[in-house]
Amino acid sequence: MFVLRRLKNEDVVIVKKWLEKEYVAKWFGDESEWLYEIEHREDEFDFIKHFIVEEDGVPIGFCQYYDWKKAFKEDCEPAGTYGIDYMIGEEQLLGKGLGKKLVRLICDKVIEDQPDAIQLIADPTIEEERVNVTSIKVLETNGFRYDKETAVYKKLLIV
Repeated sequence: MFVLRRLKNEDVVIVKKWLEKEYVAKWFGDESEWLYEIEHREDEFDFIKHFIVEEDGVPIGFCQYYDWKKAFKEDCEPAGTYGIDYMIGEEQLLGKGLGKKLVRLICDKVIEDQPDAIQLIADPTIEEERVNVTSIKVLETNGFRYDKETAVYKKLLIV
């Protein structure tokens, strides 16, 4: 069974290990920024909700969602916009369709936890020349569409 559970202090070690792996680091960038946010999830970054992804009770990945307005105060997205980030941390599990399930789970979690949610945003692009094509396919399979104006992928939750 594939589930999300809240990140615990003892999970930080495994998330750090995943962030150090080349196949994750090339998309997530500087691990210290991610770890700082995780370590300060009870205060400065309490608007970010962090999760461990488990398959049959074994940690295999990480994901989070956050209130877009609190993360990007100058942005013009409407209230009720939430950003998502996700990764499969175990290399042997890449390319097996788990990313699609993971994105579906984190989207469902936002909808369950945040009744004000009207849209979700994900940004699989690090730089213009570094686009995560696999992640884009996962997002599109889950109903996200590219917004040319903002250059991010969005999923409307209300129609």
